[in-house]
Parts: sequence; structure tokens; C-alpha cells
Amino acid sequence: MHVLDAGSIREFAAACDALRVEVVAQTDSTNRVLMDSAFGADPAPPRLLAASCQTAGRGRRGRAWISPPGRSIAFSIAFERRVGSEPPPVAAAVAMGATAALTLARWAPDVQLKWPNDLQRARRKLAGILLECRRGPAAVRRGGTIERIVVGTGVNLLAPDEAALSQPACGLFDDNALPPRAAEAIIGGLAAAFVPAMRQFLAEGLGPFVDIWRRFDALDGEQVVVMDNERALVAGRALGLDDSGGLRVQTPHGVQVITSGELSLRRLEPA
Repeated sequence: MHVLDAGSIREFAAACDALRVEVVAQTDSTNRVLMDSAFGADPAPPRLLAASCQTAGRGRRGRAWISPPGRSIAFSIAFERRVGSEPPPVAAAVAMGATAALTLARWAPDVQLKWPNDLQRARRKLAGILLECRRGPAAVRRGGTIERIVVGTGVNLLAPDEAALSQPACGLFDDNALPPRAAEAIIGGLAAAFVPAMRQFLAEGLGPFVDIWRRFDALDGEQVVVMDNERALVAGRALGLDDSGGLRVQTPHGVQVITSGELSLRRLEPA
């Protein structure tokens, strides 16, 4: 099993001076470890945790994320800030999806996004992002509560065994061999993009990321159905992202905007 090298990740993420990089041989979930960490008195700098082997990774809607050692990467980055009573920044998941697509396009120019933040190649899942938030105890004298935003990312470097998966999947690299230090390069490259992107999102909102997301939209103009488990909620033609991060769908009753990332979006194949 390839053991990740923290020094190489730092090298590839050189633009992020404040980023703390940690690697472990194995953990159940990098998101869980960062989410469960104790809060300090002040917001901590961004912290990246990568695992050579992740045994209980999770995707959206509670689904398992399979991470074959040596054929995939799994890492999370925790960001902290002080907040008042504002709601959690759920649209950050869309911004991070756009950032990931723009970054991974260096290696796979055909990468696309399926709303809200699944990354695909040729209609096969390449990568996924899980964003979770947690808030610490209120500290009025210090100016509010610390909010922790954890961005978990899983990327298939090579195509996984689809027999163990619930949907078609692919890898970032087409050949069944990886370039030297591929895992560290991709983790570091994504981290170098995520850190300033999160900073920009928290300062400016989703606006700067909408056009980027639209460039990679895998379903723009296609017939889709929005599912809640196995129940169809909305069917129609996908019109792409709106300015708030919701998906616009043209239905016989007008345009509906889907905002819940807990729903499932499927392409309707021709009969």
C-alpha cells in the first residue's frame, strides 16, 4: 500500500503557508476525525488530514464512499471562523465543487459536474465532496461562536471495481498505472485551490463560482428527474445553476428551483 508523504503534499500545496498537513496510514473517516476534534479558544488555521486507507468514508445522503488503497485518495480540510447567528454556509459545497472541477481539469480536461458537487467523466463518477459544519460553544466576550467547516474529498485515481459500487465509476487516469507522486500532487493541488476558494466564498458568497460551475455542468439542457430516495419529485429539463446554488428545472408547470443537496438527481434516458 502506498503511504502518503506529508512533505510532498506540503510541497504541492506550497501557496498555502498557513495550511497544517497531517497524514495517517488508516482511519475510519477523515471528516469524522476533524469534525470531532476539540475547539480551541480562537479559530484554528486550515488543517488537512489525508489517509492512505479510509475504512468508513461517507458521501452525501449517508452513502459509503469506497476508497481502495493505492487507487484513490481521501482527505479533508477543516476551516474555522467566528460567526454570530447566521445559518451554516451550505452553498460552500457548490463553490468547492466548482473549484475541484477547475483543478482536476489539469489532469482530466473532460471532467464535469453533476449537481450539486459530484465530479464525473463520461457520465461516470470520478470524485465526490462532502461538506459538514459544526459550531463550538458560544463565547460572547470573544465575539461569537467558532464555526468549523469540513470539506471532505474522495477522488478515484484509477477506475474502481464497479461490482462493489452502486453507480458507474471511473478514474482520473485512464491507464492502470499512476504517475510518480500522483496522490500527493492531487491532494496538494486541490488543497492549494480549496484554501483561497473557501476564503473567497466566505468573503464574497457564491457569485464568483457560479460561472465556473456552469462551465462544467454535465446536465445542462438534458431531461432529468429529482428523486427523494425512490420517489420522483420533479421531472423536466435541467436549466443549470441559479445564483444561490440551486438547480433550475423547467417543468410543465414552470421553472422550479431545487435547493436540497440531500435529493438525488438522475438523467432521464430516452425511451
